[in-house]
Amino acid sequence: MATILPSYLLVVDALTPVMRKSHGVIVTIDGRDGVGKTTLGRYLAWHFDVSLIETDLFLIPARDHLIHLDDQINRIIERCITTPRPVIVEGISMLQLMKRIHRIPGFSIYVTNSRRSSGKVMDRRLSTYEAAFSPSTIANIVVKIDTDGTKPSVR
Repeated sequence: MATILPSYLLVVDALTPVMRKSHGVIVTIDGRDGVGKTTLGRYLAWHFDVSLIETDLFLIPARDHLIHLDDQINRIIERCITTPRPVIVEGISMLQLMKRIHRIPGFSIYVTNSRRSSGKVMDRRLSTYEAAFSPSTIANIVVKIDTDGTKPSVR
């Protein structure tokens, strides 16, 4: 049987009241590359039986910036929330993406992981984003996902 990380259970506890009472809510999962956003998103989508939009699938790498296919992401969000069902949207630079498509998350999760690794270009892009949007400060919950057995940390 698979083991569920304790940090996942903490996120479920924080998110359950929002998912139960908010039809059409947008939940975002933000964080740097490689920290476990997609895995957490897949778990939460399964747990709450809702849709997950993995924005990396709508990402076109460019030399100096990241380009999301905003219109496609926005159409999928619109379809989900008019059902009305909650939707989870995960990826890097979530607040920036939400601003571009004129959406406001009802609940935001920021994920950290001490084992993440990224290149210098991506590090620079994300540092600029973090300075402009402060995603870890604005998040409803900040969760540290580590699989090394250390106690989970949530703010």
